[in-house]
Amino acid sequence: MRRIAVSVFVALICNFANAQQTPIVGVWEQLPVANASGGPNAVRHNIVFVDKKIAGDTVFSGLVDAGTKNGVLCCVKVSKNSSVTLAELLKKYQWDDDIADHLKKITGWKYIYEASLVDQSAQNPRMRKLVKDLSMPPALSPYSAAIVSGKIAGEEVDKKFSTSDGAISFSTQSSQNKNVIQYKFSVNGEPVKLTEEMFAD
Repeated sequence: MRRIAVSVFVALICNFANAQQTPIVGVWEQLPVANASGGPNAVRHNIVFVDKKIAGDTVFSGLVDAGTKNGVLCCVKVSKNSSVTLAELLKKYQWDDDIADHLKKITGWKYIYEASLVDQSAQNPRMRKLVKDLSMPPALSPYSAAIVSGKIAGEEVDKKFSTSDGAISFSTQSSQNKNVIQYKFSVNGEPVKLTEEMFAD
């Protein structure tokens, strides 16, 4: 009887540990694919490059380094079934050469997922403004931001903050020639760094 009780207890502990997934971090890219009919607008695709595999459908909040604080863009959502390899992603859409090259040079990620914006009613004011600005024709400007799993309340957080899953710190750093931007996270004390090249103005 005691052996059964111990087994049940161990199983409960393992299930609890599996449920306590640490925060997932990465980079959100919103990139245009030119209109196939040759019109002035483009179809915008949302893609996230993240450091861990997602276990279920997940919402991510965008983070923008604003000096002493981080601005929050809420939110993009990702289905666990939307994973894609880099080769598949490059083949799936007719990216122009600059964007294809940009995607190939993002570093620090382990998994890629296609994503979508949450409904407008669930977006915070900062996200609604960004969506409006990016949709103004010609809608060809790429956009990217760091992301962390979970919905963050408010439009800004401190450089160090907590989510329901753990403690996060976030900042960005540009390379000396300002051509590469580093997204520097600490997730429960573990450093995670992703980089991407800046698009030419």
